[in-house]
Order: sequence, then structure tokens, then C-alpha cells
Amino acid sequence: MALSRFFAAIAVCAALLVGAPALANNEILEINQQFRKGDLTGALDRANRYLAKNPKDAQARFLKGLILADQGKTDDAIKVFTGLTEDYPELPEPYNNLAVLYASQSKYDAAKNALEMAIRTHPSYATAHENLGDIYAKMASLAYDKALALDSKNAAAQTKLALIQEMIGGPPRKPAVTKSATTIATKPATAAPAPVKPNPAKAAPATDSAPASSAIESAILRWAQAWSARDVNAYLAAYAGDFSPDGMTRADWEAQRRSRITAPQSIEVKISNLKIEQQGDTASASFLQTYRSDRLNSTVSKTLKMALQNGAWRIVGETSR
Repeated sequence: MALSRFFAAIAVCAALLVGAPALANNEILEINQQFRKGDLTGALDRANRYLAKNPKDAQARFLKGLILADQGKTDDAIKVFTGLTEDYPELPEPYNNLAVLYASQSKYDAAKNALEMAIRTHPSYATAHENLGDIYAKMASLAYDKALALDSKNAAAQTKLALIQEMIGGPPRKPAVTKSATTIATKPATAAPAPVKPNPAKAAPATDSAPASSAIESAILRWAQAWSARDVNAYLAAYAGDFSPDGMTRADWEAQRRSRITAPQSIEVKISNLKIEQQGDTASASFLQTYRSDRLNSTVSKTLKMALQNGAWRIVGETSR
């Protein structure tokens, strides 16, 4: 299950509730800006002071939940979003965020129930439908894994588990391994996809003697290695100077990335199934990205748009699904 897709949904919710022009006020917008710049402690303190005077403000409460989730205070964030669902049951976004947080705790039944409530309040909420599909796939994977723990020779269960894990981005479980039900429920039985190993011969920037695809691959691997090493400066240098995601300035984006890369104690980013399509000085690279940290594990399909700038390939666009 691609948990990063769930956390991306949190950002979407922020745009829906916090950034809506009809509802916004200067104080909320300033707290949101502080949050996006990575000042989580300051933003939370300011949100609490605002809520002391405006305890029913849905935007401020929603934003507080986002901040707590980003700080890793999952239980506190759950309390905030649960309160929002009780006071504003017509809003689907708090239910979706509850599902994000429950899934991070492996509470898949609770996540499923929250997403079903989101869909009940807003049947056209596509994110909730997609996330619910991921939850069903994860629950099915755990069920088949448990079946194999009880009967490792169950060929039908092996086949079904392999199909589901291929669909959600994980390799098939080794059928000879037998685990207890408790272990299966709390510790994934799958390993991360094998990363694309960097080739030292391809580490140099593009030259007349080096194929462009090799230089692009090297640039992407250096980007992943910098991320894994939590080397923020090297990570940011992989992006073009004019890169900035929709709705954010370059400075805000850099501050957010710096905060999210340095906050975990450890990060591991692996790339597999790399495919590069190059046309002149531009290229598109698609791959499976496996991210692991002490806070979050996720697997997503990612596409990087690349451009050759001053002899080096830089990231000019980035999408995940």
C-alpha cells in the first residue's frame, strides 16, 4: 500500500480547508505558511493560541491536526481529526486523514471505516475511493500471508498473494517461510524491491562519450543517495533552479523539504524498474520508489521530468501515484 499517497492527501486537504479564499483569514494563512516553512513548533504554538480564542474554528483545528501528524504525534492528531468528524460530519477530509493515521499504525479496520465514512459524506471523493482500494489490498495481503503461515504449501494462496503484492509494489513472499499470526500482523513479510545499483563508470555528468541515458540514470541515483544520506544541499541541487511545485514558492518548498528530510532519524530510498525516455535535452524517468524511515514506509510509482542544464541533468518536474 502506498502510504505516501495517503500523506499526499493530507496536503490536498490543507488546500481544501485552509486555502479556500472564502473561508481564509490572515491568522490562519500565516499559521499555514509557518507550517509549510517547517516551523512546526512555532506553528503549533500559534494555532493553540488562536484556538484558545476560537475553539470551534474548523480550519485551525484541521491545521493543528496536520502539524501534529507532521511532528509524528499520531495519537494527538487522531484526537483532533476525530473531534472534527464529530463536529463537522459533512466534511470528508478529516475522515480521510484519520485513515492515513490509522494505516500508519496498521489499524486497517479503523482506516477502512474512516474511508467509508468519507465516501458516505462525499461519494465523488476520488482520493478516498483510491485509498480504500489500497486498504482492501493491504488487508487481503495480510490475510493470504496468514493463510501461508498456517499452510506454507497452499499454492492458491501463494499465487493470490504474489498478484496482490505485485499490484501494490512489493515482491512475492517466499513460500517456505512460516510466521506466526502475531508476526504477520505486526511485521511485513516482504522485502523492499531490489534497488538499481549505481555503476561507478556512469557517475560522471553527460559528455560526448557517455550516453545521455547513463548520465540521467546517474543523476537520479545521486538524488536518491543524497536523500538517503539526509544531505539536504545535495538533494536540493538535483533540482533545477526554477523548480517549484504548484502553489508553493521555491523558498517555501525548500524549507518544507529541509524539514522533512532532517526530521527522521534515518531514511532509505531505493529505486527499481527505472525506465528513461530521452528526447534531446529533455527526458522522462519512471521508476518504483521505496521509501523507508523511522516514521514512514511507502512505495510509489514516480516520474521525474529531467532537463540538461549547463552540462548536468536536473529535475524540472516530479509526480507520484
